[in-house]
Amino acid sequence: MESKLLKIKLNPNSRVHVDSLISYMRENIEFPKSEMEQKGYFWDSVFFEKTDESEYIFIVIKSADFSKIMVDENELVATPFRDVYEKFRSQCWAPELYQDIEPIFCFNASLTFAA
Repeated sequence: MESKLLKIKLNPNSRVHVDSLISYMRENIEFPKSEMEQKGYFWDSVFFEKTDESEYIFIVIKSADFSKIMVDENELVATPFRDVYEKFRSQCWAPELYQDIEPIFCFNASLTFAA
């Protein structure tokens, strides 16, 4: 199992929206799980950081092979999660590109997605 860490800068006062997104995902796990399975990766962990200058979320994503993840979202069979996620992105993501932090090693190679 491969891992990546994404660092996403958020607009100010986005914490409530992060919490709302995570609550939705926990209560409706079948929708994000379906989309992630189609794409070939899943979110393992989400972290929030607030500094004096900015807010960020860090998302650990995992995949059996990142070279085979879905790139063209036109192929995605969307679930109700898609609208929730796109609303979150449009409201909260700062205009800068997210940062893909280089992975070094994944200690738990057998990790699987569980609710």
